[in-house]
Amino acid sequence: TARNQAGATFFWDLGAPFPIERVRFAPAPGELDWFIKAFELRVSDGEQFDEVRRPVYRLLSRVEGNKDPVVELSFDGVQGRFLQLKVLSRNPFNLAEFAVYGEGFVPVSSYVSQLHSFGRPVNFGRLMVRAERLNRGAAGDTAIVRLQLRSGMDDTPLAYFRRERDTGVREEVSLSEYNNLPRRALYRRDPTTGAVLGEVTRTEYLSLPLAEVGPARDFVQADIREDVENWSSWTPPLQLDSSATVVMPLDLPSPREFLQFRVFFNGHAASTMRLDSLVVEFSPELVSTAVGEVALASDPNPVGGVLAVPSGVDTSFVCDILTQFDEDDLAGFRGLKLTAFPPPVFERLQMGDPLVEVSDVEVEPIAEGFHVFFPPVTRQNNQPMRLTFSLRLLEYHTPLNAFLLGDGNVPPHPIVAGNASAEVGTGSIHIFATSATPSVEALFSTSVLTPNGDGVNDEVEVAAVLTQFADEVPLAIEIFDLSGHRVRELIAAPRAAGVYRETWDGRNGTGARVAPGLYLCRIGVRSDIAPTTATQLIGVAY
Repeated sequence: TARNQAGATFFWDLGAPFPIERVRFAPAPGELDWFIKAFELRVSDGEQFDEVRRPVYRLLSRVEGNKDPVVELSFDGVQGRFLQLKVLSRNPFNLAEFAVYGEGFVPVSSYVSQLHSFGRPVNFGRLMVRAERLNRGAAGDTAIVRLQLRSGMDDTPLAYFRRERDTGVREEVSLSEYNNLPRRALYRRDPTTGAVLGEVTRTEYLSLPLAEVGPARDFVQADIREDVENWSSWTPPLQLDSSATVVMPLDLPSPREFLQFRVFFNGHAASTMRLDSLVVEFSPELVSTAVGEVALASDPNPVGGVLAVPSGVDTSFVCDILTQFDEDDLAGFRGLKLTAFPPPVFERLQMGDPLVEVSDVEVEPIAEGFHVFFPPVTRQNNQPMRLTFSLRLLEYHTPLNAFLLGDGNVPPHPIVAGNASAEVGTGSIHIFATSATPSVEALFSTSVLTPNGDGVNDEVEVAAVLTQFADEVPLAIEIFDLSGHRVRELIAAPRAAGVYRETWDGRNGTGARVAPGLYLCRIGVRSDIAPTTATQLIGVAY
């Protein structure tokens, strides 16, 4: 109850924007005469704030002469999070009930799952998501659902730290220890060396001989951080705005035991997205550990341990792989997968100590690289491996993606960087170029074109090798005569770093055969740094 409270104001936060169709408020049932005689009702959508972060309200209703103890106000198309009721009358009043009604979907919401444990480390395969668009009336409003996932090796995505009050030294502790702070820790000292030994209880501390009494340290709570060592970052959002079923590879670090996902919904009162199902494909880890390291085939132990090679040149590399089986029930593997940009090319596979080439292999080229299959490897016949492949670097930094392949369609087992061999000294699966300067190289299938129709050198293949270009750049491949007149334009289009092939059949832009003689093929790229070109002479003879 309030007396003489003209200007008294009440605020409500609904927690999120909701559709508001009706507002009802009233005094207590036994005090109906003490109702509010004049008032203003305002609303804020929760998205606009003033300079001190207070919600910006707009007027919904102003009543200066109310005669109804129970006030009911109806609205159309109102959406709000914050409500403000301001009393304008000076009479004593009682406000016992305030109710907000509305129909429709909650425009903004989110969900963060609990941590899911698979009971042991697993490899992740495909993600399958089914979502449905829901509408009340016309489907004109935008509605979006965003899904993210992450994987972890322990049961908390956060790292907790305590700080010693006197020294300021921080150290990571368990959640239970963090929740037990602040506290004093008592330690025992080695009577001979004076070294501080383990922590003891208060009773034990008081009974220690004087020579063994160690320091007492006061610990307080310090910061809480994301556990980046044991948990991955959230995946880029998978965004859906219409009814659909999506099946895609789940790009998460594995093998990991724990998985978590979160969902964000953004829509309107008349339109929203519903997540019907979320399926994660997984299988037990194939081995306990799988580490690999990459080096030049001609220099497996580079100075400084950094692998750096010239770009734009076909180069042979070795990838030494070491696997470990800590349990007998691990399935093992029967193949390797290697991918990169541009795609690597298989050369050979060796196994054993010493290494011996494996002849019984099946190589399957894929768009990003290759699969190589061989007789199954289990705990009983596990041995070191060396994979030799060729690759032409087109970018300054080229990460390799290597996996073990099991039987059937089980998800692949990632190979992580590590010390796999004493003969290879990089400890990395990343390759760097010796120079980051953009360049263009021209490669030709022949230097003399003889377009006689006999199937021999009737065309010349022109390969443009673009290296160290971070974004797409305008690429032009043109044929000129020696007077500088352009005879033919083979391509003029934006291209990223890569190898692009075009053919010239000895004809000009109108389709007529050119005269015999020498012609200049020019490959040009315009970038933000400077124009880059490569040229070569081509002879035409009949």
